[in-house]
Amino acid sequence: MANKVEAVKKGVQPPLADVEAMYGIRVQKCVPVRAVWKLTTDRGEYALKKVVHAKEKLMFIYQATEHLWKNGFTNLARFIPTREGHPFIEGADGRYFLTEWIEGRESDLEDPAELKQAVELMARFHLASRGFVPTIDAMTKTRWAGWIERFEKELQDLVTQKLRIMETPSDQWTEMEQVFMQTIEPMLEMAETGVKLLHQSDFPQVLGRERKLRGFIHGDFTYHNFILTADGNMSVIDFDYCAFELRVHDLARFMRKMLRRSHWDVDLGHTILSDYHAIAPLCDGELEVLRAVLYFPQRYWRAVERGFVSRRYTPQNAMKKMKQEVADIEQWRMFMQKYPSTL
Repeated sequence: MANKVEAVKKGVQPPLADVEAMYGIRVQKCVPVRAVWKLTTDRGEYALKKVVHAKEKLMFIYQATEHLWKNGFTNLARFIPTREGHPFIEGADGRYFLTEWIEGRESDLEDPAELKQAVELMARFHLASRGFVPTIDAMTKTRWAGWIERFEKELQDLVTQKLRIMETPSDQWTEMEQVFMQTIEPMLEMAETGVKLLHQSDFPQVLGRERKLRGFIHGDFTYHNFILTADGNMSVIDFDYCAFELRVHDLARFMRKMLRRSHWDVDLGHTILSDYHAIAPLCDGELEVLRAVLYFPQRYWRAVERGFVSRRYTPQNAMKKMKQEVADIEQWRMFMQKYPSTL
């Protein structure tokens, strides 16, 4: 997914005069912090963010966060409306919006207590997201459905790449092609299993249920988007990737990251599932879909696509990621063999 947020560069200033006029504040200090500017004003501290989202997408984000708030999920930074009640302002080089500033630090998901807190927060988020009906001016592309087709295409991409390389004599392969051919077989096996399991799962029923519930995902639940405040509470930031989608997407992405770091620790995986399930119960069909997704070597496919096709990775970066995925293949397989069929 293309990032629609421009990085805040040191020394670059936002249109502060427009911000002051539109929000009725006086900026005393403006400091870049990751993808936002931290504004110290006569009314307190805020986060100012610049995005190049379409107007409809930004409205979707705004209405989604308000929906969460109204449903009792207050662990987030709300949009601050302009003096005229608008959720954002139009700048010459993009759109800007203001939110409350959450003072705290990035979560440490290696800490079991903070991991549990983050997983439970994710579960509460998904429950509070249900029933969301955006207005006509906040309509954006949904990512519901299309999972089977996408995974089949990505599997075919791997097969196509293998066949292409095999057309060339092995003594003429580049170093990246050599690494690909050395690592592809177990990855193809995992990808084929993932696609097969997705076909065998109750994906259509899971999809139908989620569509009726009308929940949305955050899209980027990772350590730096969970902020722990001094009082021990945790909040979620950065909603740029929120969209209508199966909640399993969020859970699978989060679990993949945590499990890779732990070399596919079985107990850790089961703990995440149990802690999530205790707050927002997963049906057996969702567990089946999640199992299929965890089988699929998404990161390996991305390394191949960005190394050989889009060239967004350097050959060195692509080779590094391909090798990393194969390094823990036995632990990965062991985890999948012990994956629970019910919770």
